[in-house]
Amino acid sequence: MSKAENVIAAQPRSEFGDNASRRLRKSGFIPAVIYSRGQESVAVMLKTEEWQVAYAKKASLYTITLEGKEIPAIVKEVQFNHLKNYVYHVDFQAVDMSAEVHASVKLHAFGDCYGASHGGVLEQEVHELPVSCRPDALPDMIKVDVTNLKVGEALTVADLVLPEGVKVRGLDAAEIVFHVVLPTQEGAAEEGGAAEPEAINEKKAEARAAAKK
Repeated sequence: MSKAENVIAAQPRSEFGDNASRRLRKSGFIPAVIYSRGQESVAVMLKTEEWQVAYAKKASLYTITLEGKEIPAIVKEVQFNHLKNYVYHVDFQAVDMSAEVHASVKLHAFGDCYGASHGGVLEQEVHELPVSCRPDALPDMIKVDVTNLKVGEALTVADLVLPEGVKVRGLDAAEIVFHVVLPTQEGAAEEGGAAEPEAINEKKAEARAAAKK
């Protein structure tokens, strides 16, 4: 379960705009915003190294310390510059520890899938599960045992074993999460397509040879 033990120190931020954000990043900080329902958002900055350590834990719930206050929050969005491989902005959503929150939790398969080891391919159709629960019950991830899944079989939302107090929202119980399918026949079709022109050429060559006789 997620606990408010993943602490991130934040500092107030007073400069805004692209140039100010670039200066922050060059000095070892990441610009961020903390959103709160019914209140104004708060602009802050995080030390890049501290954020990297905290985010590597892949926790669902964080405690942001800001000017002597502790703010429980979940990550709404992390904006990446994929070309240069760095984070350029983080959005947090402050939460009320006594009220339900809506969040998305990553699904992770574990176990040696029977079907995958007998000619099938394990496919994951749902990667993040939308859930609702109290913040202190929010899991960092939900592990799904695929050990006994055979070719042609599937695990649906209804089959998921959820932590106590966690409910799925917005997905039908019959929605497929993991299933094992047979490999596609694209490779074989491509091979057949490549061989076909050769066969045609052979027939043309035979026809030309027959015409010369």
